[in-house]
Amino acid sequence: MITYVNTVLVSNADSLAVVSAAPETDGSDAGKLVILNCDDATQTYISTAAQAAAAKSIKVGLVTDKTSTAYGKDGVAHVEPVIKWSNIIKADDVKGIATQAYTADVPESTAVDFTGIDNTVLEQLALGGKRIIVRLTFKDLPTRYRNWTESYEYVTQHMDVSDATAKTAAVTKIASDIATLINKQWKRARVNATALAGVLTLTALPYDDDNSVDSINWANTVRFNTNIYYTDPAAEGWESTNKLFPQGVTITKTPGTVYTASAKLVRDRESQAMGYLGILNRGEGTWPIIKPEMTTDLNAHYNALTLEFENMYRAADDIFRKTKQTLEIYSVGANTSVKALFDAFITRSAS
Repeated sequence: MITYVNTVLVSNADSLAVVSAAPETDGSDAGKLVILNCDDATQTYISTAAQAAAAKSIKVGLVTDKTSTAYGKDGVAHVEPVIKWSNIIKADDVKGIATQAYTADVPESTAVDFTGIDNTVLEQLALGGKRIIVRLTFKDLPTRYRNWTESYEYVTQHMDVSDATAKTAAVTKIASDIATLINKQWKRARVNATALAGVLTLTALPYDDDNSVDSINWANTVRFNTNIYYTDPAAEGWESTNKLFPQGVTITKTPGTVYTASAKLVRDRESQAMGYLGILNRGEGTWPIIKPEMTTDLNAHYNALTLEFENMYRAADDIFRKTKQTLEIYSVGANTSVKALFDAFITRSAS
């Protein structure tokens, strides 16, 4: 199993800037990045592409709004901003870099279209007393090793389907009544149902959690499939329980998409990365909880930048090993200028 050592930096500043000198201690530089040239003991600040191209190894940090008191060799106290640092990154060890701009999450949904239902099937349903079952199969429940199903049963009433107008009204009523039935079961609701012009649309609901950054909940999304069938209890013998698909009904699924740097995923990444800082107690029902404050804002829209590198080291028996690591930067501001600096560092060219 490959385990990555992750450094997660989260900036809520409107602009993801890189400081060119020592950060201020008044909090004005909070949310900005610090990139140091680690080739010499001076560790100069990098803020231009030319400076990045000249460096062979760097260290990246994020300025926080906290300060600490440090004592120099002369015994004089001075205030310094607290900076969250990554490990040293060598240009020759970088494996890749990727960025993503914010996009909104799209919940999974399915549309059950009754408008094209076969006339023979509709006439049979219109007799009343027929069972229409909508079965939802959920695939995301972490407590269920197999798929979990929820079935909703709707019994039809006698309807007039003598002409086209009546058939349209009947189809509209079926879709609307099923939507009402599903939404009525609020205690087990995992989808929201709407009906319009004979089309039943089922949309995944967001996960219920405490909506807190200091949370033991992990981000997840509802994923499900939809099936439909009907039975005729008035039929003879085994046919009364036979499951029949209503011919002409179409089911269209729209897969949901979850943005890589969705706020709750950023929260999870920041929390998990604390383990690499030696902070193992992150609030799982124990006391006291001693850890840094979370930076993630659940209402923020983050852009993502991921830098992957493999630092080589000499292990026992004079063999060489590589440590797979990533630097993950999530920022409200655009990360274009920062990526340009990293590109210059990786390619050793300022162009």
